[in-house]
Amino acid sequence: MKDKSWGAGTSALLGFAVVFAFMTADAQAQGAVAASVDKVTVSADAEKRTLTKMQINGETARAIVDACVEFGKTSNASYSIFVLAPNGDIIDAHVMDGQLPIGVETAMLKAKTALYARTPSSAVAQRFNTVEGRVIRLNLGQASGLAYYFVGGGLPIVVQDQLIGAIGVGGGNQDEMCAYTALTKVLGPQPPLTPAQPPAGGGQRGGRGAAPEQGQGRGR
Repeated sequence: MKDKSWGAGTSALLGFAVVFAFMTADAQAQGAVAASVDKVTVSADAEKRTLTKMQINGETARAIVDACVEFGKTSNASYSIFVLAPNGDIIDAHVMDGQLPIGVETAMLKAKTALYARTPSSAVAQRFNTVEGRVIRLNLGQASGLAYYFVGGGLPIVVQDQLIGAIGVGGGNQDEMCAYTALTKVLGPQPPLTPAQPPAGGGQRGGRGAAPEQGQGRGR
């Protein structure tokens, strides 16, 4: 005959363990130390060779990509991820299994938007939230390899008030949160994400001209 009191005690203990684990993880995140710009940018030798200092180094870019991939696996989701240098060059990238070509392309566009605007691509979407405001900006930046793309998932990578790169995530259902979580894990606390706003005048949803929901961007 089973001892019901033992079973109840075990369930309570397991419940406490789960709560404690979440509390510990949250405390660690709150106490995370911000990265030093010297540790996440190119070395002195690379700086002399390229005449560029404030550029994310390969090790940090790979860590950010890996953190985003881990986020995807944990939530059983798939993402395309690009980490760019301030000039738009690809420092690291990864396309998880199951991605469609549009997810890959939009991930790159989101990273370019974050570089071009020096702000999250979701904030760009909210700032220019009318069809007219977007149409006149669709081709801006293209001559220099940058872009305006009005969907969340692109974030500038800023350390000690210096832009060292950008990340773009596409093809999933929590693109912006994937990028944000990865930057927080690797670089420390990040500025709060911009709360989502409804499209101006109840505008169209989906596609290039739509204002995304917070952290959304599936297939776009």
